[in-house]
Amino acid sequence: MLRKRELVFKGKVFTVTVDEVEVEGKVLRRDVVHHPGAVAMLVRDRRGRFLFVRQYRHPAGQKLIELPAGTLEEGESPEETARRELREEGGIIAHSMKFVTKFYVAPGYTTELIHLFYVDEFDVVENEPEEDEDIEILWIEDEEAIRMVMRGEIVDAKTIIGLLWWASFGFR
Repeated sequence: MLRKRELVFKGKVFTVTVDEVEVEGKVLRRDVVHHPGAVAMLVRDRRGRFLFVRQYRHPAGQKLIELPAGTLEEGESPEETARRELREEGGIIAHSMKFVTKFYVAPGYTTELIHLFYVDEFDVVENEPEEDEDIEILWIEDEEAIRMVMRGEIVDAKTIIGLLWWASFGFR
């Protein structure tokens, strides 16, 4: 149970608090990154290829291959965010979206919850990335994408979760 919360940082995307909580009679201090949540989209074309974006991720210090994704904006539903981000990052206008699952990124320190969607009916248009985004679009065959995970070439958690979900349970 939360006993006390101290705001220590407020940024553009997230805030950080130091929380005092009581768990089973013990009082503990926890640093928490509060995030509005996000979406990720598995987009698969009729040729069996998935849409990926390659972009520089400063905390990782490198360009990563990822599923298109984005942060929820105030007042947006996860599906609205997914549609907006697909259009901006991937140049995809989805005809339909199927909700797959949701998962916490790292529940030991952040509230970020990602909603995963599957899209296989869409139109392709020109992408419109935000001004601070440098995005390369990639289409990779489904089985090759799984091999890239196994070889450690895809290391982004949301992408690994999405691909391994598809390999195990996907809409086929």
